[in-house]
Amino acid sequence: MFMLTNARLLASTAALAITIAATTAAAQTAPEPGTTPPSGDAPAASDEIVVTGIRQSLSSAQNIKQNSDAIVDALVAEDIGKFPDNNASEAIARITGVQVTRYLDEANGVLIRGLPNVQTTVNGREIFTADGRSVAIQDFPAQAVARVDVFKAVTAQNLEGGIAGLLDVGLRRPFDFKGFELAGALRGVYNDQSRKLDPIGSLLVSDRWRTGIGEIGALLNVSFTQTRYLNSVRYQGFQDNVPAAQAILPASVGRDFTFPQDIGLFYGRGTRQRPSVNGSLQWQPTDNLMIYADGLWQAYRNKNANDFFGVPIQSSTTGGTPPTIRNAVLTPDGTTLESFDIDLGIVNGPTKEFGDSSTDTYQAALGAKWEVGNAVFTTDLAYTRSVVSNTFGRFETQTVSPLSLAVRLNDQRSVNFVPSGVDFANPDSFYVRGVYDERRRSEGSQWQWQGNALIDTGSALFPKFRLGVRYADRNARSQFGGRYAGLSGLRDVISKVPTVSQGGIIEAGFRGDDVQQFRSWYAPDAYLFNDKLNDVRGYVRDGLTRLNADAATQAAWASDEPRYDPLASFRAREQVFSGYAQLDYAFDVGFPIDGVIGTRVVITRNRLDGTNSLPIPGTSQTQLVPIDSSTQYVDVLPNISAQLHFTDRLKLRLSRTEALTRPGFNQINPTLTITQGTIGGNISYTGNGGNPDLQPIRSNNYDASLEYYFSRTGSVSVAGFYREIEGFINSLPQVVNVQPFGNILVYRPSNSSSGTIKGVEAAATTFFDFLPGALRGLGAQANFTYIDGEQVVPAAANFAGGRNTLPGVSKYSFNVIGLYELGPASVRLAYNYRSANVDGFGAPGVFTTVYSDAVGRLDLSASYNVNDNITLTVDATNLLRTPYHSYVKDPRYPRDVRWEASLLSAGVRFRF
Repeated sequence: MFMLTNARLLASTAALAITIAATTAAAQTAPEPGTTPPSGDAPAASDEIVVTGIRQSLSSAQNIKQNSDAIVDALVAEDIGKFPDNNASEAIARITGVQVTRYLDEANGVLIRGLPNVQTTVNGREIFTADGRSVAIQDFPAQAVARVDVFKAVTAQNLEGGIAGLLDVGLRRPFDFKGFELAGALRGVYNDQSRKLDPIGSLLVSDRWRTGIGEIGALLNVSFTQTRYLNSVRYQGFQDNVPAAQAILPASVGRDFTFPQDIGLFYGRGTRQRPSVNGSLQWQPTDNLMIYADGLWQAYRNKNANDFFGVPIQSSTTGGTPPTIRNAVLTPDGTTLESFDIDLGIVNGPTKEFGDSSTDTYQAALGAKWEVGNAVFTTDLAYTRSVVSNTFGRFETQTVSPLSLAVRLNDQRSVNFVPSGVDFANPDSFYVRGVYDERRRSEGSQWQWQGNALIDTGSALFPKFRLGVRYADRNARSQFGGRYAGLSGLRDVISKVPTVSQGGIIEAGFRGDDVQQFRSWYAPDAYLFNDKLNDVRGYVRDGLTRLNADAATQAAWASDEPRYDPLASFRAREQVFSGYAQLDYAFDVGFPIDGVIGTRVVITRNRLDGTNSLPIPGTSQTQLVPIDSSTQYVDVLPNISAQLHFTDRLKLRLSRTEALTRPGFNQINPTLTITQGTIGGNISYTGNGGNPDLQPIRSNNYDASLEYYFSRTGSVSVAGFYREIEGFINSLPQVVNVQPFGNILVYRPSNSSSGTIKGVEAAATTFFDFLPGALRGLGAQANFTYIDGEQVVPAAANFAGGRNTLPGVSKYSFNVIGLYELGPASVRLAYNYRSANVDGFGAPGVFTTVYSDAVGRLDLSASYNVNDNITLTVDATNLLRTPYHSYVKDPRYPRDVRWEASLLSAGVRFRF
């Protein structure tokens, strides 16, 4: 059973019961979704197709969408431990209007209809990671998830906080099952880039008992995933004009062209683990009262072992004259260099990145549902705590001998270079250049309580009335400390550093890409280096003493760990008071019309503590001054929706809503750092910091959706949406009066811009049950999304402003999924496509906007039921192995080529 607030706003108690039964793996305790389809066209007994597996998940998801008052799409697990992809963020990329970003062999960013501002909940209650506003959706392993609902437009009943929408992750409870359940899965996953085989496993145990004090149920679900990942990148930097001091030979090629500022290789590699445990107790002492307790722990562990080698070709690392470009050949259109040779001299050598990241998020909840008379009351009290601890460092080298390069640009869409003059396999070819060391700790905690009431009015015009209140008390804290030691003056070869002599030639990447022949070099073992980091720090302290480094640098390295910097730290407390009222209405004008109208009122109070760094006038010294601030704002978020039921199968859904996204705690950090300089001999001041006066980003949303449901697993829909957005947050220069310094230029975030997003979605899904014989197992899904969005940034001090495309948003995206399920076999073949999009804005240069090129992915999932208890599975992702490409201005100026892994897995699911 679910609390009413978590029931996904279904139109009636009957629809609620059908949907809950459909979304559980033990749906046999209730009528199958297909027995009472909205279209009323159940197949004849002679042609009966049992609704299980893929069909069951599609039917359940369709019920959720069809019966919701909100604009929502859903994904439902086919069976216990069988969500369609490796984690929740991978799976929702299949949903119309959702786009994801991918890096390090997983989807790690979600945009709904072009916006990243997504609120996240689990079983209807807010969840977050550390001091952030949302949780990392990829931290939910697929084995633990029963369903994911993607709300594109919400009602007053839904939690506020996301102008993009809301993601609700559904976890199971014991009353979802008829009785005892023991289920699990075990898979081996092979990464074809790192060439590692890793485990994924889960186990669920659930039971329910009738006792003298009522029915009691208990559930425990554990899961674990591990990935040893590798992404291989060859890159060429931002394009710029030929520097005046740089010689080009032969002179006949002229100087009227651009070429990259730098080139290099990067390997993003490491070991990622995600353990997770969730449990639930339910007690039903009477037929009209249910009490539950939920618990969740999900964790993230990552060991970082990146390798990087990059060299500048438009400047000298020693600050002198840029090196001469020799044997220059231009592209046929003369726009940029095609190939050249260059003697760089003594340059920066390879860099090894190391460190550990860990996240622990805990949530405990206690709630109840009580039905009395014509009313249903629900309550939910929850405590959440999340802690993120990160260490990160770089071990930097410098070549002992001069380096020369033979370079080809845009060789299969990025750089290809061959170095000479340095023996990259010999650790004595490199001097120690420097060591960077940082640590970060962020944490957050929250008490939240909500109470809701649903009243059956008995009125035909206004059949139901809903109201509720919520209180949330949130604390957030972030601390950061970092330090750098420049050690090139020691002229120590790197083997003198502890553990470095135990390193070796790094494992080469670029599986399937034979363009770049130089792929590996000597480097420390990142894991060993990190484990023995205190020994390395001792070497650094000794080196700084030998170099007679300044007192501040030696003091920074006096302790084993970096000291936290008060200027990079803050504390925040946020209190949110909210309440809503929502009325269902229904009437007939020749065809039924129903919907909801409601309003959510939200009061937000913030208190923040930080530290200012201020110059002492008349001196070269600074002082640290504690600073605090308090803010409060009130939002009224009305909503109205209507469903026009032209037939039992065809409906038009209309919606008008308002939404908000609060600024991040780091953005409203009151800390201000003022630096002193001189202009024309006069003292001047500039500042940078957070902005405690930031307001939420707010949006007005308009939605329309025409939906036709022709079978229990068949539907066609077309939707349009329009968003008016105010208060996009950008870091821009502002003139601010800061006493005693007067009006100064401060760089800080502000609600500086507005924007619009509009688009169209289309989706269809069906099984071809009318086909004869084995062909009736065929099915298909397809969806398409068009998005057009822009942000208008006004002019500010030293900033011209203008209209910008929204970063990360592909104008076109689609999914095409082929399905087959009949008897014991099921197969899903899914293709996902995104058109090119703006990736971000870079450093100054001729071309500063980076574009991610279009990309398509093909994934396969197949299973075979050996019997009622055992299922064999095979999965493969990224079968096309199309690399990620980025460029500046247009594809003639490539930037990155990134090779990502195909993940191949085989395993077994069991259920008793």
